[in-house]
Amino acid sequence: MFPSWEEIQHAAYERWERRGWSHGHDHEDWAAAEMDLAFQKNYRPAAEYPLAAAEPVIVGSTSQPRCRFCERSAPRTKFQKPRLIVPSVVGATSLFSAEICDECHEQFASTIDADFEAFWSTLDPPPGDETAPASSVSIGAFKSMVRMAIQIAPAREMGHFNDTLEWIGNPDHDFDSSLFEGTGCLVYRLHVPHDVPWVSLSRRIDADAPLPYAVFMLVMGSQVVEIALPLCSRDQDHDEAELLKLPRRSFTTGQGHDMRSASCRLLPLERTDRPKRRGMRLFA
Repeated sequence: MFPSWEEIQHAAYERWERRGWSHGHDHEDWAAAEMDLAFQKNYRPAAEYPLAAAEPVIVGSTSQPRCRFCERSAPRTKFQKPRLIVPSVVGATSLFSAEICDECHEQFASTIDADFEAFWSTLDPPPGDETAPASSVSIGAFKSMVRMAIQIAPAREMGHFNDTLEWIGNPDHDFDSSLFEGTGCLVYRLHVPHDVPWVSLSRRIDADAPLPYAVFMLVMGSQVVEIALPLCSRDQDHDEAELLKLPRRSFTTGQGHDMRSASCRLLPLERTDRPKRRGMRLFA
């Protein structure tokens, strides 16, 4: 389901009005209106949480927790305390999950979450840091973002991600990478930083739309990262030749003459020389 020419024209005109009727941004307004309308027509929020609430926000049951990754409950495994969903490298956050056991948390913290911390640090290096901007995203960092999405997903959605859960726990990242040709992570840089950081998981509402079923976004300051969750059973009905592309958004910030869309770039997943696997399909 995609917006009509008339719908885009109307939304672009409204953007021009919010700009104070200033000229010179017609192409940007049209492109932003088309992107945002396409997302609104095809997706609905499945979960959305602020990352900087006044009080801790805990996702999942604290009285009878069950790990979303190994699917074990106490006493078969231990749950010492709820764990941060988004690693602290992004800044101070208050969103926790009760549904990850100590063993899975420790495994992820020393592997994929460490990869995510290295990736995030390259997106916006501090002044004087000569670190080169990220030009790709590692499989480990990508898995860490998928882990975050799984931890905020409503329980009713979890049945669509059985293969995703198995993939997250596979420590052989290089072997998986051959499945992801053409995929990656969208990274936006906002013109004006968001005051409140947040995470969201959106689900596709049209089964036939050539778009990934589940899209995860992390917004912190002027940075936004967007990924599609791989190996979702709701994506397997699409034709093998059909590419499920990440839907872009404008993330317009600023007021009046200062309104601007965010810059956006696609960071591909790191490639390896392993032979390409057949028989499985993710998205593109």
